[in-house]
Amino acid sequence: MSFKTILKYFLVWQVVVAGISLAAVKSLPIRESFIGGGAKLFRFSPLLLSRANFDGNNYISISANGYGYSQQAFFPLYPSLIRYIRSWFNPSVDQQVQVSAAIGVVISMFSFVGGLGFLNKLIRLDYSASISRLIIIALLLWPTSFFFTAVYTESIFFFFLISSFYFARTKRWWWAGVLAGLASYTRFVGIFIFPALVVEMWQQQKIRNWKLEIGNWLPLLLAPAGLILYMIFLHRTTGDSLAFLHSLPAYGSFRSDHVILLYQVFWRYIKMLATVHPGELIYINIVFEAFVGLLFLTTSIFAFLKQRPSYAIFNLAAYLVSTLTGSFVSLPRYVLVCFPSFILLGQFLASRPRWQWAYWLASGSLGVLFLALFTAGYWVG
Repeated sequence: MSFKTILKYFLVWQVVVAGISLAAVKSLPIRESFIGGGAKLFRFSPLLLSRANFDGNNYISISANGYGYSQQAFFPLYPSLIRYIRSWFNPSVDQQVQVSAAIGVVISMFSFVGGLGFLNKLIRLDYSASISRLIIIALLLWPTSFFFTAVYTESIFFFFLISSFYFARTKRWWWAGVLAGLASYTRFVGIFIFPALVVEMWQQQKIRNWKLEIGNWLPLLLAPAGLILYMIFLHRTTGDSLAFLHSLPAYGSFRSDHVILLYQVFWRYIKMLATVHPGELIYINIVFEAFVGLLFLTTSIFAFLKQRPSYAIFNLAAYLVSTLTGSFVSLPRYVLVCFPSFILLGQFLASRPRWQWAYWLASGSLGVLFLALFTAGYWVG
């Protein structure tokens, strides 16, 4: 699958995303609580600022003013990059929010296209071009894939993650370590690339000559560097090196800053499914979150049977860490980086062609619904 084809898929997908967003802005009542830039600015740039709804507001705020109350949950690389690029243009105060949002979207777009390119390269190390094509289409049609081009960290983290694994697979370990370090400076889940790369190097060296070359392990020490740097910064500024965890309850009573086990989360969702009225809008989210929780638990287990150990370790860790606050809220977005699960999904669709249209229809329909709701300011992840 050529990069030109990937770019064509991306552009078609973005045209569809823009069309759905435009229809949503014109047809749905705007819920003003968490829309990008606030109600006043949103009216003038809805197609741009709708991509900065909810968490996007925090990234723009941090890029402009530094960390405020409980914003330590948002890691610094992405807003720092927005701030740096914005300094090239020196916008007025009145233009700062729109310019920041535009920069954030451009960063996300370029990062995602680059991530898709590396994903294709990574998949092609083990699978055919047709499998790669199915995996990429399945990812683009996942119901929350629109977050990849929003003012969120999904795309830039995706780029660092996939490229790090690709360079590890092709034995370019310094690049793998640097990119893993950038990933752990972008999101907490990036720290789990470190044990995955350790296992990948151990497997490669064991296969090659049955002895471990200790000097070759040095690049991997860069992988946790991003998280360590952020923790040092937090300790100096807040006195709490784990402030990124302790600030989570500020973003909803459903989140906890202590560990909740997975079976407890499933039990909570069983109770919600039994008590929340199906006519309420939140019921759709509850059903989908529970489904995603079960689906990605299953694929995380199967990854240990069907894929490389390094892939499986990261996939399971990325899934589990998203559940430890006691909820599957945002899980449909967080699993976008669980690339081994999407590889399994692509293999499944390739072996069962009749299921492909069912997936395209179901996932695409949910994607239209969630994107429209998100554009209008309704929480979907």
